[in-house]
Amino acid sequence: MGFTWRLLLISLLLGQSSWGLASVSPSMRIKQTVDEVLEVLRSPDLDRDKRRDMVRIIVRPRFDYRAMSQIILAQNWRKASAEQQDRFIYLFRDLLEHTYFSAMDKYTGETVRMGREKLSDKRAVVQTYISTSSKEVPVNYNLRLKNDDWYAYDVSVDGVSLVSNYRTSFRNLVREKGMDGLLEELERKVESLKTVTTESEVAGAAASSE
Repeated sequence: MGFTWRLLLISLLLGQSSWGLASVSPSMRIKQTVDEVLEVLRSPDLDRDKRRDMVRIIVRPRFDYRAMSQIILAQNWRKASAEQQDRFIYLFRDLLEHTYFSAMDKYTGETVRMGREKLSDKRAVVQTYISTSSKEVPVNYNLRLKNDDWYAYDVSVDGVSLVSNYRTSFRNLVREKGMDGLLEELERKVESLKTVTTESEVAGAAASSE
């Protein structure tokens, strides 16, 4: 994934609120939370670890990782054991987190402009635009109503769905290596992302000591 794609994941981080459905719309939920996340990213008083911890607290409760996993794996979800399902959710969550953490460390002042909202029963699509120094990137968020609040289960960037993208690649992996093979590949990918982060830390510490 390129930097822009990873940055778009950041703006998907939907923050917590005690408001009920009568008080918050899908668009309000996204705008409120994007503002909260950007405030964290812009704070000069936070070191990298504290910034990541604060964003993680915002992120985890707001993604519907189980719904995303069910859509991504499709028929393979139904064939998987409960243990395999739980492990996939855990690893997929870690994959997304470490992906957007890499983008957070490179944040350079991008902003978010709100677009239109389409509401249908317990589903919603909210348009936003990521504004960089050179262009605007359209982003559509898919949310569903659950327990009187809105949770994200997909994001489309320039018409490309995050869930569909993973569904295609993961389906091919399951076909080639089985469900356990997919889980092993995911675990290796997550560990490689962690390794890249650690190497960056070491390089940064070495540079600062020179």
